[in-house]
Amino acid sequence: MHGVNTYPTLREAVKRRKGPKRIYAFNVPCTYIVAREKTFFEKVLNPTPSESRYFFEVIEEDKPCHLYVDLDVNKEKFPGIDVHEVKSMVCGHIEFGLKQMDLEIDKKIVAESSSDKKGSLHILYKIKGKIFASNAHVGAFMRACLQKRVVNFPEDQHTWSLFVDMCVYSRNRLFRMLGCTKKHEKRTKRVQGQVFNYENWLDSMVQPLSTKDEIMETYEPDGSPARYMGNKALSLSADYNPDIKEKLVEFASQVAPVRGISYIPAFRVWIINLQKKDCIFKKERHGKNTNYMVINEGDHIRPDHSYHFRCWSQKYECCKGAKTDKVPLPDDLARLMKAQNEFMIYPSVSSTSTISSNSR
Repeated sequence: MHGVNTYPTLREAVKRRKGPKRIYAFNVPCTYIVAREKTFFEKVLNPTPSESRYFFEVIEEDKPCHLYVDLDVNKEKFPGIDVHEVKSMVCGHIEFGLKQMDLEIDKKIVAESSSDKKGSLHILYKIKGKIFASNAHVGAFMRACLQKRVVNFPEDQHTWSLFVDMCVYSRNRLFRMLGCTKKHEKRTKRVQGQVFNYENWLDSMVQPLSTKDEIMETYEPDGSPARYMGNKALSLSADYNPDIKEKLVEFASQVAPVRGISYIPAFRVWIINLQKKDCIFKKERHGKNTNYMVINEGDHIRPDHSYHFRCWSQKYECCKGAKTDKVPLPDDLARLMKAQNEFMIYPSVSSTSTISSNSR
């Protein structure tokens, strides 16, 4: 077809693409289509019956994209769960995070493809004047939202873990487009009250072909650069904010040299192993370094910026389960932890630039 080329692999499609063209995927396993947006819509997408539109947007790994969310509820397994109620909860946390970053929502698009067996929503946020640097940065924001805020609300965290697909923030992700369905499912993606035309289809794309918005970078919950994490995206990081880590090591070193430090997200505590054989519980010297410091982080609902000491030894009754009374942390450390728990994700904005589809 004139203006439309197909390839068996994404690598080949990228290699053969010339000019401002998008890459689309058809069906799974995929055939990759390269075409200009208008050409693809008029010659491929629109003429195809809705029940046969097995087309996906390819969210390329190194290009800016909007914030998006994928919600799925298995109605047979969870008949009492309304996907729209899940949406209200999830969007509440996301929009809190955006507000903390001083970001203004320009547009929010909610597309649905639910059936009797499945509740399915795709939510797209367009931020005024800014756009995330890549899908990795969108994933980093979502992980920060989950790990810095949602974990403080156990019911919401459980609901989020069941129905928010956190695996979509991966390299070269295929994401179903407006007006399309998955093969054999007959669940066409639509926006309520909106006609299916070229303008609305284009407006619903996660990744614009080009942008003049400021490119916005975010960070993982542990303060490290945004990265593609695959299935690891669902797990809490064991390496937390490096600024806090450095300060805590400096603080603990006043007691004894630090052998190691780790963070346990489930209990919101830091464990600092000390090079210290003189046990405060045994009142004698151990053969090994067994004493350690516990830093209690707390959260913005239950702040607990304190520390106490424990011992790893299980050989002596006086050491088993023993711990000292909690002592408040110095004010500077307490303030640093408080800021971390208030869901402050500071964006880094690069200079404004236009990103074209062939700048790869």
